[in-house]
Amino acid sequence: VGATELDAASSKAVLDKFPHAFNPETVETEEGEEPAEAEVPPTTFTMVAVGDLDEDTPEGRCFYQYEAFGSDDGVIPADSVFPREESYRLITELLQLACGRQQALSFAQVYNPNITEARLIKGLREAGYARPQEIDHMIRSGPQAYQEFVDEWKEKNPDAEKGYTSDAWWEQEIYQKSRQKSAERDAAKEQAVVDERTKEIEAIAQEWARREYFRQSMAGTVSENTTEEDFTKDVWDRAMFEADLKYRQMNGEEVLSADAELADFKARQERKKETMLKRAKEELAELLDEDPDTLIPPESDDDEKKE
Repeated sequence: VGATELDAASSKAVLDKFPHAFNPETVETEEGEEPAEAEVPPTTFTMVAVGDLDEDTPEGRCFYQYEAFGSDDGVIPADSVFPREESYRLITELLQLACGRQQALSFAQVYNPNITEARLIKGLREAGYARPQEIDHMIRSGPQAYQEFVDEWKEKNPDAEKGYTSDAWWEQEIYQKSRQKSAERDAAKEQAVVDERTKEIEAIAQEWARREYFRQSMAGTVSENTTEEDFTKDVWDRAMFEADLKYRQMNGEEVLSADAELADFKARQERKKETMLKRAKEELAELLDEDPDTLIPPESDDDEKKE
């Protein structure tokens, strides 16, 4: 029904003329029995009232809200506009849906996409609801039931606005304990793998240091007073590097270039050595109250060794 102005008085007159049509008699049921459908009076109808018909807007491109025809909120303003195709869709679906039986509704177009009706309709469409399902849901439940559900959820979860809820299963103590135990087991497994790898690499490093000590001892590049234990401590970083490289090669792990990695290792060791030397000079200068640059560093035993 297209309309430019439906006042409350005339709408009420129509309703008063057919009172039985808007008040289906309900059938009483015994306790425990499923309620039967309301008895439909002989006069069965569906009425939809809208404003001026818009010929340009296609179906499904607008949002809508409705009120009971004849109520004060159901009065359609004179300048109200509603898409013709959308109005056809509404009356067509309501004529075949049970929720449209014995209904007289005034529909108005919604232009604000942030009000409850618009957001609810948009959500139904994006979720894949067909038009009959969308209209049936809006008439049966609509924004009122949606708002009641939201209010009930907020009441059960008063801390939701703070970023967490108080009734979520993932926040319950039993789940948190289970999650903590699971994380501890995973960490233990990872640590076991790391420990096993470290043990193997350290064993390879010990073997490399032992062979290197023997080689340099035979070549005379190690002081006679240097023990194998002292030598191992001095070359331990290099031994761990060689061991890690060998471990990866033995286990098929990625090794881009052994020579490039060795060159990078030596460069890092050189920077480390320079940093330690600079720190030692600064500490000595602080003790002697002198300029660090004027100090001559003592000879290092490392200068006598060749890697």
